Amino acid sequence: MAAALLAAGVGTVAAQTPSEANKKFGNWAYACRTLKEDGPKRCVLFQNILWWKSGKRILNVSVARRSKDKPFVAAITAPLGILLPAGLVLHVDEKELVRLPLRFCNVNGCQGQFPINASMQKLFMDREKGRVVFRQPNGRPLRVEFSLKGFAEGFTKLSAD
Repeated sequence: MAAALLAAGVGTVAAQTPSEANKKFGNWAYACRTLKEDGPKRCVLFQNILWWKSGKRILNVSVARRSKDKPFVAAITAPLGILLPAGLVLHVDEKELVRLPLRFCNVNGCQGQFPINASMQKLFMDREKGRVVFRQPNGRPLRVEFSLKGFAEGFTKLSAD
């Protein structure tokens, strides 16, 4: 029941991060910034899922890379207060794509990361929706869906920068 309530109460909203390079690709946002004055530009493609009642973020899915010669890495940030040993499970459409441990938690939530290989990239580009499953402290699963609309165009831009 909690999963049904969560799925019914979630809205997809692209975050507004202050940056000149902000663009929107479907349900995905794209932003770049320079961390150091003389440093390289770092870009990220991301989507925030907000709880419709409070407007608070319950899930963030992002893709970035440290530099052009490094592979793309996806990060999923789930809310605090979840069962940590269970980790996260990512599905694309109905296919389980990856199970990942949670790497760390901070005030923004608990995060897991995984490298994006060519087959994962193709699934994200060709499909309609993704779903992240995590567990409540009582062990019950929570499922949060996110849209893949605009991912292909945004990933093409991210790959070019």
